[in-house]
Amino acid sequence: MGAYSWKRLFYTLCFLLFCLVDQRSKTLPGQWLWRDLTGVGMGLLLLGHYRWEDYRFHKIPLLVWTALWMAGAPALFFCVRDGLTQDERWDWLVIAAGVILFGYVLIFTFFQVVVQKKRPRFYGKYAGAWLVMMLLMIFSRSDKTWPLWYLVMFGCFYLTDYSREEREELFQGMLDGIILGFFILQGHCFVLRPYDQARYAGFYSNSNSNSLFYLMVLTAVLVKILHVTKKGSSRWARLYYWTGAGTLLSFEFLTIGRMGWITAVFLAAAFGVFLKKLKESAKLWKTGLILLCSMCLTFLPCFGAVRYLPPLFHHPVWFLGEWSEFRVHSWDPWNSEKYVELDEFLDQSWGRIRNTVETLLDHSPFLMKADAQELQEPVLTPEESGDYVLIRTAIYRHYLERLNLLGHPDSEQGFWLTDTFWVYHAHNLFLQYATDFGVPAAALMLALTVWGAVFLWKRFCRFRSEWDAGRWLFFLIPGVFGLFEYSWGTGSLSILVLFIVWRGVICHEEE
Repeated sequence: MGAYSWKRLFYTLCFLLFCLVDQRSKTLPGQWLWRDLTGVGMGLLLLGHYRWEDYRFHKIPLLVWTALWMAGAPALFFCVRDGLTQDERWDWLVIAAGVILFGYVLIFTFFQVVVQKKRPRFYGKYAGAWLVMMLLMIFSRSDKTWPLWYLVMFGCFYLTDYSREEREELFQGMLDGIILGFFILQGHCFVLRPYDQARYAGFYSNSNSNSLFYLMVLTAVLVKILHVTKKGSSRWARLYYWTGAGTLLSFEFLTIGRMGWITAVFLAAAFGVFLKKLKESAKLWKTGLILLCSMCLTFLPCFGAVRYLPPLFHHPVWFLGEWSEFRVHSWDPWNSEKYVELDEFLDQSWGRIRNTVETLLDHSPFLMKADAQELQEPVLTPEESGDYVLIRTAIYRHYLERLNLLGHPDSEQGFWLTDTFWVYHAHNLFLQYATDFGVPAAALMLALTVWGAVFLWKRFCRFRSEWDAGRWLFFLIPGVFGLFEYSWGTGSLSILVLFIVWRGVICHEEE
């Protein structure tokens, strides 16, 4: 396999698209066009597996499907277009593109699995549990339709008979695409997003969403370090990725997100363990010290770029609900008091740490002090709204008390936490999935995450594969960050990658 094969470049571009979908779907709520591009990206990714000879061999069913789509899609669109807004019309085009692509994918999958009898060898119990989880999500009371499309997309993905070489190209392309996505999105931040809020939101409208994206990129960089270490690459390649890890830790620090910080620490610790397994001379304390030093060396340049580059361009943009007279505008000078300076950032970050410790000392985070009430009545008073333990326990108690076997539609969710703040999700990935799709579905998702992590650890100890270590690290993000924040569903890079790395457990061929 060439170092930079065309197929790897193709997979890189697919995952770059997924990064853009992640950013757009979290900054343009209510617009499904970008989330539906996930299906287009997965369709292209799956079709990239097949060679030109495969297309020629199956040309008759492919041409028949193309003719049916060309006759049916325009006719259906003209029947409903009058009732669609302009955004919905564009969404229709995206859905239509996804439909034709997955028509081709299903044709190839059918002939490969049913006719040619070619498919990966499954780890039956794990694959069966995954299938049951997806069916429970589909047939729940939730009004979300993405589980059905994910079943089709990833069902075909798991059934595709990738060679060992192509699996490595796909995984490396995923890492490259996520890292490239960081360069593109962060580059836009340096032009369009002035630093005027202490909790740095980057190219997202929410600092927690930005924190989650940085964690995904940090994980990709850490896996790259494992790879270049195992290969014995040049010291410049290793220096590049170690510096990149420090840079991502610096950006993560800028978000002032508690769960982002905690997850980054877990990622760094797990990375140190994997590195020691791959390279006996590596020491845990030495690895941690290198990461810490790299972060310290890169923090001031990162802060300087965030603070001083956007004023050079003065073309600030806002996402939905962000505009305010207190935000930086194009006519504000570069030294406007609206900008966040270093001392203000340090005060805010230290204050958040101090507040966390003091609140934990005041009372146990497991004490359900706040009572969940009727949806129309606020749960907390304005004075209590600054206590994050009360906030979390109020949210969790509200959602826990309403759990059932089949889940809830969106119309039955959410409540007023205070007079001015409406809580619209459970701030916990697994609790939110239990609310959406029912307790059995969420329990299976949690079990698959833990079970998959145990399976990958055992296989890593046996084969010392850096790709198994990478899958394990990606499992860690929903497993830690998802405990106190919602990692989203369709359109989210973190959930998409979770489904991608599940393949390493579902299919025995990954050994």
